Order: sequence, then C-alpha cells, then structure tokens
Amino acid sequence: MKSKVANSDLELELRKEPKQARARQTYEKILMATAGLLDDVGLDGFNTNLVAERAGVNISAVYKYFPNKYAILATLAVRLNDKQTEIVLDYVAILTETISWQDMMSGLIDAMIKETRNEKGLIALQSAMLATPGLKEIYRKSNEDVAKVIMKALEKCGISFPVSKRELIGSCIGEIVPAMLDLSVSRGKRYDPKVIDELKRMQIGYISTYLDDNDKV
Repeated sequence: MKSKVANSDLELELRKEPKQARARQTYEKILMATAGLLDDVGLDGFNTNLVAERAGVNISAVYKYFPNKYAILATLAVRLNDKQTEIVLDYVAILTETISWQDMMSGLIDAMIKETRNEKGLIALQSAMLATPGLKEIYRKSNEDVAKVIMKALEKCGISFPVSKRELIGSCIGEIVPAMLDLSVSRGKRYDPKVIDELKRMQIGYISTYLDDNDKV
C-alpha cells in the first residue's frame, strides 16, 4: 500500500510498487529488516545502509522502492495502523447484545494490545509517528478510523451521544486511546499494565459524563 502523505520536507511515497513475486519478496525483506532494526538500534540508530545489510540486498534495491528511511517508516506505520483498525473491526463484529459498554471498551483495548504486543519495531515506530513530519498525518488518520468504529460499537451497546457533539466526542476518544497506548510503551515496555488501567478508567469516565445519572458507572 502506498503512503499517501503530502509533505514539503519528506518524500514518503513509494517510488515503485513491487509487481513480480521476486520483487515483492525483496520489498518484504526490506520492511522486515527495518522492523527488526527498530527493535535493535532504535529510531535514531537505523539507516538505509543498515536496512540493506540486514535484509541481505543491495542498497540500490532499497532505493528502488523507498526514497529514504522515512518512506520505509511510513509504509510500516500504515500497516500497523491498518492492523489496529482491523482488530477493532473484528472485535466489534463479534460483540453480543448482552455485553455492557464498559466491558466492551475494556475488551477492545485488551484486543488491540494482545494483537500488537509482539509487533517488531512497535515502540520505535510509535515514537516516529508522533515525532516525524508526515508520519503524524498517518497517525491522525488512523485515530479517526478507530474512533469511528468505537462510536459504532458504543451505539451497538445502546450508548448514544448528542448529535451536535458526536464528531467531537469521537475525535477525543480516537485521540485518547493511541496517546495512552503510546505512553504505555514510552519507557521501552510493550504496554505498561498500569498505564493501560488508567486508559480504561479515562475512557469509561469520559463516556460516562454524557450519560444519564442512572447509566453512569
């Protein structure tokens, strides 16, 4: 998938989309090598030469597809964000009518963590999306996508919000979840359980402020 991000400073689009099987294999090696390097040397320590060396390809093969290391990060970021959105969609699809909205929110967060905990390069990639121009646009788009699904899940659980504030509430929910997930990995941990507990408390508490007194937690 191409990373459609317009930025005056960084070129983040693929130079070429791999078509043939061998080209696709090389392309995937580059992405896997980058993810592994992000775990091993961090965001500041990796470069395209190291990527080529780790992937076992010529440096020209890297530049055939990616104009710079940030374009590789952009592709990985899109993949991670697409996966997180898919996790939320899959979770919502199997919701039952008997589950409370509080349990739904808690379970959704747990599902996102369970399915991404072992992603290579996760910690450095999360940091890159917040700190790198252009990548933050990918980050924001993912937040919006996840928020829309969460709002639908809440509606499925019988929760409705004032029409005039639905977009704002959705945006806030979409920003809180990834921001707290980022915080939970910021010290090198793959999701600090104490931070995750606070994330759940914040989400449930925030949503509760829009419910009738009888429905509040």
